[in-house]
Amino acid sequence: MLGLKKVPARSKPSARQAATAAVEQGAQQICKSSFESGAISVTLGQADDRLQKAGTPRKPTARNQAEPAREVPRKNTDMSPRKKWLTIGLIALLAASIAFAVAAFIVTRDSMELTRVTTLTSPTAPKAIKLYCPLDGTEVEDRAATVRRPVIVQVDNAPAARQQSGLSQADIVYEAMAEGDVTRFAAIFACRDAEEVGPVRSARLVNLELVPEYDALLSNSGSSEGVTAELEARPDIPNIVHSNFPDVYWRVGDRFAPHNLMTSTTQVREAAVAAGYSGEAALRGPAFKDDSPAPAVSTISIPYSGIVNVSYQYDPATNSWKRFIGGEPHVDVLNGAQISPKNVVIQFVNTYESSIIEDAGGNYGLQFELTGSGRIVMFRDGAAIEGTWSRAAENEVTTYLDAAGKPLPLNRGQTFVQLVPLDFPATWG
Repeated sequence: MLGLKKVPARSKPSARQAATAAVEQGAQQICKSSFESGAISVTLGQADDRLQKAGTPRKPTARNQAEPAREVPRKNTDMSPRKKWLTIGLIALLAASIAFAVAAFIVTRDSMELTRVTTLTSPTAPKAIKLYCPLDGTEVEDRAATVRRPVIVQVDNAPAARQQSGLSQADIVYEAMAEGDVTRFAAIFACRDAEEVGPVRSARLVNLELVPEYDALLSNSGSSEGVTAELEARPDIPNIVHSNFPDVYWRVGDRFAPHNLMTSTTQVREAAVAAGYSGEAALRGPAFKDDSPAPAVSTISIPYSGIVNVSYQYDPATNSWKRFIGGEPHVDVLNGAQISPKNVVIQFVNTYESSIIEDAGGNYGLQFELTGSGRIVMFRDGAAIEGTWSRAAENEVTTYLDAAGKPLPLNRGQTFVQLVPLDFPATWG
């Protein structure tokens, strides 16, 4: 059996190599043509003269037999060797120039084509897009977090309910007076969840203002007859109440009822979606900015009552406001950290008693007018800034404006909004 020798495959010549070969071949061809036309014709002329001089007769033709021979002058086509080679050189030079121009065009065209193909097939990496939570302005990794429907949890603040769980995880926390000299929190969770929030208490009239403002789900333990009637008349308020969704709530054993009911923001969302409510919302929020500390204020005092005396102290290390209640650090049981919002806003609103009786003691519920406009004092970066709040309709988010009427941005991070009556004696310094 014959052995076959493997012949290596030839690689395809590049555009530049092909152009160079074309130049050499073109020059050779033109030179060959020059020799065949000019040089050879000269050689034949010289040979003819030599034959005439040697007396070699031409072959007779019909014409030269009929006519007498006559002398025909003939132009001398003889060329000197120097002139001959000069002519050939000029022709070759011209041919080479033409071939070089053609080769340059081919190489340039191929180079442009390669550049075009490289540009089309090698796109640059897309620029990273940063995503921010609409309600606290902090950066988030998941786009889904920016459209997740907020959960408002009504949190107890009676002395027996302290310390609470999950407040430090909320994007925005509203605090307002309830009956009996105590306050309640409306903690709003949008971009982050809390595995335990509470103690959860009953809804109040203020929730009828806040839920449509943030297109939120409402988590609460129940409500008085008057507030329940108001909620039932508002199909736009998804009421994830304890009595209708018992599996979403549980009680802890380290305190007594009714100050021991807890929930989870994840479970509230899941229950709402299972009940047919949307789990997404077109979130809107206030304006935000990055930190720019300029300390001028160190303390804030908001004395709601003798048993709810709220204060804040500025912490320059974190550019935040450490919260105290009754002179003691207000701590989140969920993580053991002192609650320290980036912003504190004292919002002065028209406040009056409603006709709804909220408890067995006959106390009337309070109504807060959160549409319209009014005064605010915003605390951020260690400073106090006077401004106004504005909200044209209940389904719009409150905006904050400075003295010139321009947007007054919050720092990125958690905000505590302290709702107080128009004549409330808040102080700072």
